[in-house]
Amino acid sequence: MRKTYRIELNGVKIGTTDFEFADTPMGVIHGKINFENLESPYELFKSHCKKHNVVINQDNKEFKFIDTQVIPELKVYLENGTELNGWGGAITGMEKDDFEIQFGGITSELMQKEFKHHYDKYYGTE
Repeated sequence: MRKTYRIELNGVKIGTTDFEFADTPMGVIHGKINFENLESPYELFKSHCKKHNVVINQDNKEFKFIDTQVIPELKVYLENGTELNGWGGAITGMEKDDFEIQFGGITSELMQKEFKHHYDKYYGTE
């Protein structure tokens, strides 16, 4: 059963993710961002990071590619409306392809409960 998670930046919903992938023992989940009403994700993240002094690991204007460190104002919410807890989310992506959110600091307990399919797949209990 796939779940969908709401992504907000500065309190504004920018899209959703299904967190299709995980590095279970590292407590990291990641997935494609499905943007809503957003013309240029690259410009949004670049200007946000500059304004809020978030480190950009890589930025290629020509390809509109960006890779950020954790963006404190980027929030993810579970289906029940609870904020996902952890270190936070970082973004990697290119305008003409897809953008991905990586979210770290997921506890083992939360991984077992909220991301059970990833936990079971990794530990072979499915």
